[in-house]
Amino acid sequence: MNATWHQFVTAVWQIVSESAFWVIASLLVGGLVHEFLPSSRFRALLIRKGQVAMLGAIAFGAILPICSCGVIPLAISLYRSGVRLGPVMAFAAATPIINPAAVILSLALLGPQITIAYVILGLVLPYLLGLIAERWGEPLEIKPVAEAPACCSGTQSCDPAELPAPGTRLLPRIAAGLRWGFTDLGPTIAFYMTIGVLLAGLIAAFLPATWVDSYLRDSSGLALLAAGVLGASIYVCAVGHIPLVASLLATGAAPGISIVFLVTGTATNLPELIALYNTIGKRTVVLYVSSLIVGAILAGVAVNAWLLPGFEPVFDPLRSLELVDLGEGLYPTTGNVVSLVSTAALITLAGLGTWRWVAARIRRRSAADGSGDSCCSG
Repeated sequence: MNATWHQFVTAVWQIVSESAFWVIASLLVGGLVHEFLPSSRFRALLIRKGQVAMLGAIAFGAILPICSCGVIPLAISLYRSGVRLGPVMAFAAATPIINPAAVILSLALLGPQITIAYVILGLVLPYLLGLIAERWGEPLEIKPVAEAPACCSGTQSCDPAELPAPGTRLLPRIAAGLRWGFTDLGPTIAFYMTIGVLLAGLIAAFLPATWVDSYLRDSSGLALLAAGVLGASIYVCAVGHIPLVASLLATGAAPGISIVFLVTGTATNLPELIALYNTIGKRTVVLYVSSLIVGAILAGVAVNAWLLPGFEPVFDPLRSLELVDLGEGLYPTTGNVVSLVSTAALITLAGLGTWRWVAARIRRRSAADGSGDSCCSG
């Protein structure tokens, strides 16, 4: 049991330390997006009906070397800035799947056939997910750019004549964006990510290794479903899943298994799903993850049955080493100091988010018991 809990702690720390820098960087960028996007011409493009916004979101996401946890603040910032739900969800899916470094590493370790299928699916599936989310997801509620502060906020007046004018200088707007990213959005995302990270750690610690051997080395529909569910649950970084898939192929796994895990393993995980579930909408996330798994499984069936029947992995060591070096060069790495600072910042935001959640529950219970004060009592 001690070894299992040690594995749990190790898995949690690995997830947090690997994703912390990208989450913090995305909060920074997301805050600036929230501040500057509503007043920019680019927003008009992203909220426009038609396919231009969807394709642009996929293309933009495909060139960013960000993992599925790191893309959360950016996606939520776009959504809260009034961007259509379809492009937001297409961006959230495409960014971790079609990572430039991951594509090159896939070419090196998995071969051109699987890589081509992986890239095609990584472009088509986010587009379909965007269409599904826009058609059946929660309706978008666009908030005004300069929204009046809530009454009884403590120090702010509710008189419109006394409200400050929107800032026009660059530095105050940057400060306002960063303040929103790290004090408003950051604690909320970090709190829900914490729940997901703990669940992912439990899965990593308590999932029997024999389960993976039994279900991921087969070409049946059950094996494809197992790969899809496992990939959607666990956390793997944008390039770390490639060696795992290569090892599965080397030991006889069907190529469809690799396609399913390549897509679901990077496009989503429990920390991301829980954060999106509580910020963008429950129905949207259910549609997103179910469509992702079903689409990946159908692609895996097609690869096994028609595209790559009788697939034999071919490994060229010299060529692979060259491509591995190139792929690692495209995926920026952080030093130990930056990683530790980012991890500490993310843990701090998670603590602040937890405190706010607990305080809100206490206030809500006090109000339900009739002991809470009125809105304007303080």
